[in-house]
Amino acid sequence: MPYKIYEGLGGTYSIGKNNRMSIPRSTGNRDYHQFIEDIALGNDTVECPDVVTEGYETLRASAYPSMAEQLDMQYWDNVNGTTTWADAIQAVKDEYPKTMERTVAVGPVPDWVQEEADEWLFNHQLKEYTRAVERVAQYRLADGQAEVIEDVVVGQEPVLDSDGGYVFDSDGEVVMQDIIRKDVVTTVGIDPLPATVAELSMDSDGNHVETEVPNPQIVRDDEARAAAQAVIDATPQPVIDHYEANQ
Repeated sequence: MPYKIYEGLGGTYSIGKNNRMSIPRSTGNRDYHQFIEDIALGNDTVECPDVVTEGYETLRASAYPSMAEQLDMQYWDNVNGTTTWADAIQAVKDEYPKTMERTVAVGPVPDWVQEEADEWLFNHQLKEYTRAVERVAQYRLADGQAEVIEDVVVGQEPVLDSDGGYVFDSDGEVVMQDIIRKDVVTTVGIDPLPATVAELSMDSDGNHVETEVPNPQIVRDDEARAAAQAVIDATPQPVIDHYEANQ
């Protein structure tokens, strides 16, 4: 059963589910968060607030003069021989004829539903894309990882002249130079895993048989990398642009 939106007084909204749950429109509410997630991911649908057009009975009842006013009209009609009361009643009946039946129609989905669902989906896709990029960047177990040795800047120190004094620039600031540590291992080398491993089984005669099978660790690693790449490939370009702009 889809969610149902109800509009209250003052432009407030609540959401119903299964004809019993009432969910307030509040970002701090867990059920409301689930509602937005379901709409964003297409896991559920939402019905709009009802638009009610009242029938002639309700419209006439609110338009008729008050009972005190009607009695006053009738009194003076008797005194003056006029038809003020009858004319007033007939005017209301003419304005709201019996052909005006009460109707209940489904209104449009409020803009905020789609706006909040779109925002949730964007943030969700951004989070999933970030994880996928980080996963793909990891080395492949079947290939291993080459050792990387680099010169690394570990700090700065002032530049000294031939007399051991500080060197100053044109602004009077001490000139600094990088302290470089050479031949630092920045990426640890890791050997590739063997492509196959021995798997023991038993044949029909009860003898142990050793069979070479694909390395399960490599299989799981490749599956995880493929799943991450699928997320990357399916990510909308605006999400990718946002990710790259904030790196």
